[in-house]
Amino acid sequence: MGQRRDEESTHFANYSEYSKTLRSWLVAYGIGGPVLFLANKDAPEKIANSPHLSLIITLFVAGVALQILLAFINKWAAWQMYKGACINGHQSTRTYRAWDWINSQSWIDFLIDLGVLVSFSVATWLVLSTLLVPLASAR
Repeated sequence: MGQRRDEESTHFANYSEYSKTLRSWLVAYGIGGPVLFLANKDAPEKIANSPHLSLIITLFVAGVALQILLAFINKWAAWQMYKGACINGHQSTRTYRAWDWINSQSWIDFLIDLGVLVSFSVATWLVLSTLLVPLASAR
């Protein structure tokens, strides 16, 4: 029984570390990606003239918004779990049970992370195609 508990702890610590790392990368890319694209002297004008400008902006903002939403969900689930551990009777409340259910649904994290990756990937593809296609046709 003790070995199983140690194994669970090890697996959760591993999951937690990867989760933090992914979250950090996604937030950094969602903010840093557009900044890097715009740091090139010709990029702002090319992107501003792109027929995909609105979509590019929407996709980057949507990716960041999804990350904020997921952080909000996880924060409040963690708070309710904490209250359930500290306050007698809180685990029997409807609020606790709802957040406990949400907290146990890994598909929520997976789908939101997938949405962020798709959003950032499409936005990046559109930016790169805007910046690089004219270069390829000039050769």
